[in-house]
Amino acid sequence: MFRIHINASEPYDVVIENNSLSHISDYIRPLKEPYRVIIVSDDNVAPLYLKMVKANLTGAGYSVCEYVFPHGEDEKNATRLIDLVEYMADQSLTRKDLLIALGGGVVGDMAGFAAATYLRGIDYVQVPTSLLAAVDSSVGGKTAVNLKAGKNLWGAFKQPILVLCDTTTLDTLPRKEWINGCGEIIKYGFLDVPGLLTQLENKPLLENREKAIDIIARCVQAKADIVEQDERESGVRALLNLGHTFGHGIEKASHFKIPHGNAVAIGMVLMAQGAVHHDNLNPTVVTKLKKLLAAHELPTETSIRADELLEAAKHDKKSQGDTIKIVVPTDYGHSKLKVVTHEELRGYLV
Repeated sequence: MFRIHINASEPYDVVIENNSLSHISDYIRPLKEPYRVIIVSDDNVAPLYLKMVKANLTGAGYSVCEYVFPHGEDEKNATRLIDLVEYMADQSLTRKDLLIALGGGVVGDMAGFAAATYLRGIDYVQVPTSLLAAVDSSVGGKTAVNLKAGKNLWGAFKQPILVLCDTTTLDTLPRKEWINGCGEIIKYGFLDVPGLLTQLENKPLLENREKAIDIIARCVQAKADIVEQDERESGVRALLNLGHTFGHGIEKASHFKIPHGNAVAIGMVLMAQGAVHHDNLNPTVVTKLKKLLAAHELPTETSIRADELLEAAKHDKKSQGDTIKIVVPTDYGHSKLKVVTHEELRGYLV
């Protein structure tokens, strides 16, 4: 069991513990008296865990309603968000009530945004059930939905009151979701955590799933250290976007057929290859990165045209006028922020 404190504007804990969902009320009751609760989930996760969570909360005195929507990144859109918020209003939820996001990154992002904006903000709890959500999207308070122009363009910062990660939920994930999560995990290794890369080199997570709880905690702590310095991404927090500048473009151009972690993996390789030419990165770093990604069955190249990736970058949240802030690997396990023009960004797609 790990308990990691996030010292944000609204402090909270990330609890990582096996079998915690079966007694979720024990974690929520100290933070929130038994008011009404809405559980937001998708049709992949709800059949597995919704009944158990609802029964435990009801037994503890909470009144529970639920909103379940179809799974998939395509559902993280404005229409679905408004439908959710309208449902919350129909249920007469008040500012004293609570939202629980039970699912992966899509559920957490959209439900968190609903919590951030409904009645100008209600409390919510993140319950990540995917590896990617556990190590990244559930922590840090960034919530959003996608627009036609790009990914996560409509959102808000809203810290949860708790993140509860029950690692036994990972047992029901298909292999492709483990692979997807590894993309974000390897990213963390390049944010001054080279020891994580060494650990993954010695034994890939896909062959060492019993170590998942330790690796999740290591990634969450790395993110906590950054979020505490820069909660609203005005500076160092942008480092968490390594691989995302091109990765988000890959997702959009593939109509989300290439999932987030896979796209980030490709994005890291593209940026590292560009850094060899523009930032004197040692080419062996690219070789080692590709080898580590391949060991986790992650892709390292794409057939999507450079022009599509560059067009998507113009809509990136880190884009400001003619420039964009990118994250560039400087060594194996280390990266830096750099501001380039969009024309200079083209040169990174070698």
